[in-house]
Amino acid sequence: MSRKPLFIATLAAARGACGSLPTSSTSPLVVAPAPITYDGHVSGQATDYVFMLVPDANPATPGLAMKAGEVIRIRMPAEFKRNDQVTVKANADTNLVFTKGWPQGAVKLAGQYKVGYDEKAHAINVTAIADVAATGVNAPGIKVIHLRGRTFLNPFPGDYPVAVEHLAADGKAMAAWSGAIKVLEDAPKARLAPTNFHLPPGTNSDYQKVAPGQVMPHHLGLLLWGESGSAINKVGIAPRDLTRFPKYTGGLLVQDTNGDRVLDAASDKVVGGIVGAAPQGAKGQSATSPLGADGKPVLSGEVLRSAAFPPVAGGGKPNPGLLTIEFRTGDKTGLYRPTIELIDGNSFQFTLEAIGGR
Repeated sequence: MSRKPLFIATLAAARGACGSLPTSSTSPLVVAPAPITYDGHVSGQATDYVFMLVPDANPATPGLAMKAGEVIRIRMPAEFKRNDQVTVKANADTNLVFTKGWPQGAVKLAGQYKVGYDEKAHAINVTAIADVAATGVNAPGIKVIHLRGRTFLNPFPGDYPVAVEHLAADGKAMAAWSGAIKVLEDAPKARLAPTNFHLPPGTNSDYQKVAPGQVMPHHLGLLLWGESGSAINKVGIAPRDLTRFPKYTGGLLVQDTNGDRVLDAASDKVVGGIVGAAPQGAKGQSATSPLGADGKPVLSGEVLRSAAFPPVAGGGKPNPGLLTIEFRTGDKTGLYRPTIELIDGNSFQFTLEAIGGR
């Protein structure tokens, strides 16, 4: 399969048919490549997508709850064939998991819901075995369905209509969403995705809040992939160079190609940058690489996956392609929205807030 350079943007919501519900009762469904894989949205590869039932990732925005017996059903397009080599496990999150709207922010499956496959309807059914509240440990509730685990295989390139339904225990439709799954012909030349693997499971580095002029308590995290899906290692944040890269007002993503651990945009490789966005008149905001015990920047591929993850899942070990960023707010209250971008790739915008203070 060829690997043509492509710029992958955020997938827009799309409308389509959904069961027997009238169009006015159907909400748009945003479908996007899952943040954990490089080619889960490419033809011929295993299906790995997220279905955003509540597309607002802000934890202050409530998600969905389920009562015992209720079902959330994904009606997959017929072109997405079931992978017969993979079993759908009812009591494990290997095929599918609900999340709260951020990476590694799972709504725990055990004791709350089970997963099944309806061959006749070509649908994945998620059934609540107990009330799944949108409060407490589940807060802010279910926002995203992550379909994974090589459960399906991607068809030829194109846009395929998909439907999701929320059904009552008696089978009556309570809500519905419709959209489209976009399958690409080739994997992108470069791709990044937000991650929280450097933090304990469930921790979210997006939407953090601190006083003006303070460092966010959690480092921002991103996974970086290059052509053919290889991890991009040895990348850190260097000062901006507005003469050569006027777009990147918040700094440059630079790969240490000569191994001196000094990030120099003139002698190393610039692989991307940061587009800053801050409250009007704000000064002092910055995005930098965290420093190690030796005073040198901690580069991508050197960052440890949180030891709170099991060792078999890489806990406590260097995570290939994982880049962390230390962000300091400026001297004004309000929202700071740095957008991190890879050249010839995609981008992601974090939302951070300075509150109170001066």
